[in-house]
Amino acid sequence: MPTRLTSIIVGLIVALGFSAMGFFIGDGLRNIRTTSRYVNVRGLSEREVSADTVKLTIKIEHNGNDSATLFPQIGDTQKQVVAFLKEEGLKDDEIENGQWTTTHTSAAELKDDPKLPRITLAGTITVTSHNIAAAQSAYQKINDLRVKTSGSVTDAEVTYSFTGLAPLRAEMIAAATKDARNAALQFAQDSGSRVGSIRNASQGGFQILTPGQEFDDPKSVRKNVRVVTTVDYELKD
Repeated sequence: MPTRLTSIIVGLIVALGFSAMGFFIGDGLRNIRTTSRYVNVRGLSEREVSADTVKLTIKIEHNGNDSATLFPQIGDTQKQVVAFLKEEGLKDDEIENGQWTTTHTSAAELKDDPKLPRITLAGTITVTSHNIAAAQSAYQKINDLRVKTSGSVTDAEVTYSFTGLAPLRAEMIAAATKDARNAALQFAQDSGSRVGSIRNASQGGFQILTPGQEFDDPKSVRKNVRVVTTVDYELKD
């Protein structure tokens, strides 16, 4: 084959190759421009609720030198506390008696103060209930209970939680998605575009916080339920 003809054929092949590359690159750029026309927005939904579950823990303690004497004493105190809780309107299945623990005073401590009791028996009575008012009333009377038990009730702690997410879930997700769309509409308006279909969407987990805080204070009856959705909306000219 003549050299000149060979050069012409090679040149045509190279030209066709560059033409095809140009087509695919151009088509790719058009696709990039098309798929990059979207806006990423977040939608927020919040609802203030009251705690629906309360946990009240009452601590009891007896000190002495003889276990045989202390066990009946702490048992009687336990019964007294349970009776008190029932008077406040709490039920048997909401009250749990914890196991007793025995602590022996160390020899070093006794050497420093021989009058110290040799044995400490401690226990807890725990209430888990949806009857918030009854548990609050009992907690407010703990000092009276200390007096009635001659100081055997040593401490009490109350915490609140919210467990009723199920009825709120669908409505709050819908509200968060609507909030995200409103944000996309505002963005589109500002940029002279129109909002198209959803390209991608994700939902964050539900959070239960104390109103005005970024954490949950278990001692607060008031709770704030929050969910955030993240949505990519297509934008059209």
